[in-house]
Amino acid sequence: MKWAIVLIVAQVVHHIAGEQAYVVSNEQLEPFEGDSETLVIFDNLKTIGRERAINGSFSFLGDMNNDDFKVSVELYSSPNNDGDFKRMVFDVPQTSICECFKKFYVQFVQPSVSDGETTNFPLVGEDTCPIPQGEYYIKSVLFNTQDWPEQVPRGMVKAIITFFTGGKNVGGFIMVVKIEDRQN
Repeated sequence: MKWAIVLIVAQVVHHIAGEQAYVVSNEQLEPFEGDSETLVIFDNLKTIGRERAINGSFSFLGDMNNDDFKVSVELYSSPNNDGDFKRMVFDVPQTSICECFKKFYVQFVQPSVSDGETTNFPLVGEDTCPIPQGEYYIKSVLFNTQDWPEQVPRGMVKAIITFFTGGKNVGGFIMVVKIEDRQN
């Protein structure tokens, strides 16, 4: 009973301190080209080091404005880490690029980067759109999961992030992360 109380107190302290009960590691980044043209290029992003940090650069070959560009995210889970992925119900259908970045990039990626230090990608705010054409870098980024949901599936999670213009796929990338319970 005494150890159960200690364990509960430790979990509450971790929660209050903002530390998640899980750890996320980057397993794979795989770019893909568009169907007829490619306007987003992720060929130079990779995971590096023992920590599996994200490093490299990506390019937008045109201004990504809300009228023309959309993003979709398909999510798959492999709870046993065996690569047998099953589609999850938490997809993001084709959404205007600015809305997608404001809702999802801000929560899941932006807390992990520092403007000018780990990226030159503009901070996403109310007046960010259009997202300007250019080449952007990401330098040794690990995910800060403090604001991520407490309940996430354990195992491997694959996200297929696709950019569209005029209803046509213009490139994207596949990201696989491993989510494991934090070892105390």
